[in-house]
Amino acid sequence: MMEIDEHYGVVSWSELRSRAVTLAHLRRAMREEKLRRLRRGWYATPTADAMVVEAVAAGGVLSCLSALKLHGVWVPTHTKKVHVRARESAHRQGRSGRFCLGYGSPEPEVSAVDDIRTAFRHALKCLDDEGIVVVCDSILNKALLERCDLESLMASAPRRIRRLLDRCDGKAESGTETMVRLRLQLKGVTVRSQVQIAGVGRVDLLIGTRLIIEIDSEEFHDRSAEQRERDRRRDEEATRLGYVTVRLSYKRVVEEWAEAERTILDLVRRREHRKKLPTGRRRRRRASPPAG
Repeated sequence: MMEIDEHYGVVSWSELRSRAVTLAHLRRAMREEKLRRLRRGWYATPTADAMVVEAVAAGGVLSCLSALKLHGVWVPTHTKKVHVRARESAHRQGRSGRFCLGYGSPEPEVSAVDDIRTAFRHALKCLDDEGIVVVCDSILNKALLERCDLESLMASAPRRIRRLLDRCDGKAESGTETMVRLRLQLKGVTVRSQVQIAGVGRVDLLIGTRLIIEIDSEEFHDRSAEQRERDRRRDEEATRLGYVTVRLSYKRVVEEWAEAERTILDLVRRREHRKKLPTGRRRRRRASPPAG
């Protein structure tokens, strides 16, 4: 029997046949409980990924945000549902509310988990504007696709959706960084991403000359004592050099943003971000040469 781990433990009969698996092989695998039938033409191993099993058993394949996450894309976690794409026949059977829709023509079910391109096209209808930019930033940052690929995949979407790509910079290493950058930019704040600061290192965001924003990327971010100590020393060094650091947890960004935003905007209103950094002894201006 073929190895199907790369299919997340779920495989179609057409895929099995392409690997020279016969009907006799399939029946034996089912008798030995190495495979079980999910629906007509689709089978799963005992250790198959639970989300993939749910998607295929529901009548489709894993797609949209669920598939993007499996491909390594940072996706917003405000929804816990399994995102499923199905053929047109499933929609005609009155189950359209269960499935994700995409812009453009429908595509065949090739494997149990959609490739990143197909998953992205369907995510465009499941995400709000911020979420689309978050996903695009993550794809670009991880070099999973090029910007021209995203432009092509968004070609069938409305112009308003296509223009969101202009708000991506591909520098953010997490979705929470993109969220904070976008929200501050909407307030008229100029923000730079992933800035290298001498003596401090690379920071997530920098406002003006001296306001550093550092952001946790994960919902359940359990930093070790060593990591916390490293962060503390880094913040101390930044303070010594004249910088102001604001650290934001995942919860602060996703659930308590109003308070976090107020803190940052108060600093900006007081022009803390524009104050000059200490430079040690002032350089003496060179005297002008005597006339004549």
